[in-house]
Amino acid sequence: MELSSLCNKVKALGYFGSFARDEYVEGISDVNVFAITSDKSVLLELASEGYSPLVVSEEELQGMCREGDPICYYLLMDSKVVCGDLKANFVKTPYTCERLRKQIPSFLKMSIEGYKRGDEVSALNNAYKSFRSLIQWKKCLVSDNIPLSRADLEESCRELGLECDVFEDLLRLRDTKTPITIWSINKLYNVLKKYVELPFPSPAEEAFGKR
Repeated sequence: MELSSLCNKVKALGYFGSFARDEYVEGISDVNVFAITSDKSVLLELASEGYSPLVVSEEELQGMCREGDPICYYLLMDSKVVCGDLKANFVKTPYTCERLRKQIPSFLKMSIEGYKRGDEVSALNNAYKSFRSLIQWKKCLVSDNIPLSRADLEESCRELGLECDVFEDLLRLRDTKTPITIWSINKLYNVLKKYVELPFPSPAEEAFGKR
């Protein structure tokens, strides 16, 4: 299905995330699509075609932008519009950075759960997203800009003095489509817990118990 076939149902429609930046890794990355509309049937149509859709009304988008939701920032700064116009202004608020911080344990937990059920894509993708969120959160605390592209994330990681070797390992696994090991996830866990509270045990603790 061509996205343009839905243009008569929406105020705006397009791609966002890695697909919009030509950093898409086939078989690993999600194809994120947004639609600004009150017609919820669009959500079903997009999902049925294998897209990862975000469907919100104009009013919901305006509310997200006023609140400082990072998703608004992604749509305005990291998208490729197919049709329509995104009429919104992003306002950075304390919620912006807090939202990014909360994503870190959430993505890590999904990575661990993905590994347990044998979902290699979920395990790797969410491990990457957890460290990406760490970089974005730390950058958000000192800047109005949230790094989005690979180059900006790598540069910000170095500037912030984070454990960039771990991030580079995750990027390498994505590039080569190599499954992440439980030991790599455990290493990631130990790095992330230096910065945020992780309300669940590490894979090693689950396997061998705390020592």
